[in-house]
Amino acid sequence: MNEVVTPEQRRYENRVRHLQARQTANQTRGPKGVAAVWWDQARALATRAERNGDPEMWDHLARTLQNWCSLAEEREQEQHAQ
Repeated sequence: MNEVVTPEQRRYENRVRHLQARQTANQTRGPKGVAAVWWDQARALATRAERNGDPEMWDHLARTLQNWCSLAEEREQEQHAQ
């Protein structure tokens, strides 16, 4: 018996396949390539969430990036202090 796939399910599956393909293609660039894919994915998810009435996802993304930058700055300062 064939399972009926809704257009929304098909779009979701296409997005997952696209993300996986991009991750695989960018693995040759190492962590920098993988990070680029995740950055694009984060922006796409926040944009979709905003379009669907949830603009808070941009706030969550901004806080996550702020935390990451704070950690990176701390590590940089520790390296220069030595």
